[in-house]
Amino acid sequence: MRKILVAALALAPLALAQQVSPTTGDGPDAYAKGENSAVVNQVIELILPKATALHLDVTTLTFDLTGLDGTQWPNSTPEFGNQMVCVYGLQEKDVTIQMGDDFYNQVQTLPMGTSYTATQWPYITINGGGPVTAYPPIKLDKNGQLVPGSKNHFVCYRTFILQKFSNGKRWELQVSRNDPQGAQGIQHLYIQDNPCDRFGETTGFYELPNGASLQLVPKNLQLGPTGYRSRQAPERCGYKSWLDDLVVVAVKVNSDLWGKSTAHLTYTLATTAW
Repeated sequence: MRKILVAALALAPLALAQQVSPTTGDGPDAYAKGENSAVVNQVIELILPKATALHLDVTTLTFDLTGLDGTQWPNSTPEFGNQMVCVYGLQEKDVTIQMGDDFYNQVQTLPMGTSYTATQWPYITINGGGPVTAYPPIKLDKNGQLVPGSKNHFVCYRTFILQKFSNGKRWELQVSRNDPQGAQGIQHLYIQDNPCDRFGETTGFYELPNGASLQLVPKNLQLGPTGYRSRQAPERCGYKSWLDDLVVVAVKVNSDLWGKSTAHLTYTLATTAW
């Protein structure tokens, strides 16, 4: 009974009764008379304003690596709340792949060969060279000997949900980076967007340096309206007019200065066809 009461209270703001009065017309009435039947015609209209909207809950995304330091170094066991993973690279350099017209001919970049696999929405699994347990990076084996490669550069991943609304037939999502003049910027930043209804499909993972702009969603995934897209996969997207995107952000840690480094991003959703 208590669970039922709690659920009812949670839904109360949405369940308030709203009284509706009959609508009256200002124009000529429709009327008909027949011996056995009568027919009148009516047009039902729905008029909506043009609308394009974005909702971002996480306005500051922090990669805090101080948990890799401290008294337990170099065998730290940082607790990132399952919201951040840091892994060694699979290669010494980034892997670049030239994408086609659907991807605006942008160049996909896998940081040090690392990547991720879409599992069950909204979770991903990071594919890398093993977890990082210390900063500066280093590992020792049970005999206290240095583990080869453990001083290498590494990559950290985080994700968040970006919600978008468009009631047009097509839309596009862009991100740009413009760090303030003289700010200590993040050296290597990467980003990818995953619409919930097509979660797991290729959308392109890109490096985003300061001053650059990217198209985050390929052309073949820009169909709208977003409410139609959401209802195609309600188990992931919910029954919403908005479309949820899982945005993946990665930083490569190799030459960044100590302290706080930042990157300032701007997301722009444009409805391109009504």
